[in-house]
Amino acid sequence: MKKEETMRNLFLILAFAITTSCIAQKENRYIDKGNKAFENNNYTDAENDYKTAITENPESVAGKYNLGNTYYKQQNFEESLKQYQAIAKTSLDPGIRSKAYHNMGNAYMEMQDYEKSVNAYKNALKSNPNDMDTKYNLAYALSKLKQEQQQQQQNQDDKNQDKKDQDKQDKQNQDQQNQDDKNKDQQDKNKQDQQNQEQQNKDEQQQKTQPKKYTPEELERIMQTLNNQDKKIQDKVNQQKTQPVRVQGEKDW
Repeated sequence: MKKEETMRNLFLILAFAITTSCIAQKENRYIDKGNKAFENNNYTDAENDYKTAITENPESVAGKYNLGNTYYKQQNFEESLKQYQAIAKTSLDPGIRSKAYHNMGNAYMEMQDYEKSVNAYKNALKSNPNDMDTKYNLAYALSKLKQEQQQQQQNQDDKNQDKKDQDKQDKQNQDQQNQDDKNKDQQDKNKQDQQNQEQQNKDEQQQKTQPKKYTPEELERIMQTLNNQDKKIQDKVNQQKTQPVRVQGEKDW
C-alpha cells in the first residue's frame, strides 16, 4: 500500500509539472510573440498577445509588465499604471518591483502628476538604491514638483493681490457712488428750494397785482358807504343849484 501511494503521489506531481510546463510554454510563446510585435512598434498586436499570455497564466509577471509598457507606448497611462501597480504589490523580486515603480514614476510624469511621480521613484530606489536612471528621473521630478509648487504659490499670490485690488477698487467705486448720491441729493434739494422760492415770489407778486377779494358783507358795506357819499355829493350839488346868483354892480333892493 505504501508503495502504491508513493507511486500515485509521484504521478500527481509529474502530472502537475507537465501541466505547469504546458501553461508556461503557451505563456512564453505569446510573450515572445508580443515582444516581437512590440519591437516592430505594432502595439495593438503586442497588447493582444500579452493579454493572451495573462489569460494562460493570470500571475504572469512578464505578461503584466510588458502589457503595462504597451499601454504606456500608446499613451494609455491609466491602464499602464494598473499593470505596474499590480506587479509592485505582488512581486517578491526587488528588481521587478523597482522596474514597476520606475515605470509608474514615468507614467505619472507624463500625466504631470509630479508628486506621485516623486513617490514612485522613491519606492523604486528602496528596492534598487543604485539605479542611476531612477535617481536622475527623481531629481527631474523633484525640480518639476518645485516649479509646480512655486507656480501654484505665485498663482495664489496673484489671486490674493487681484482680490485685494478688486476690493480696493470696489470700495473706491462705492465711495464715489456715495459721494455722487450725496451731491445729487444736495443738488435736488437746492433745486427744490429754488423752485419753492420762485413759487413763493410768484405767489407774492400775484397777491400784489390781484385786487383784494371781499366777502359779501364787506361788499355790502362798501356799497352802502359809496351810496352815502354819492348822496351827500348830490345833495350838495343840488343845494348849489338853488342858490341865487348875484350880479355885480346891481343893488339889492
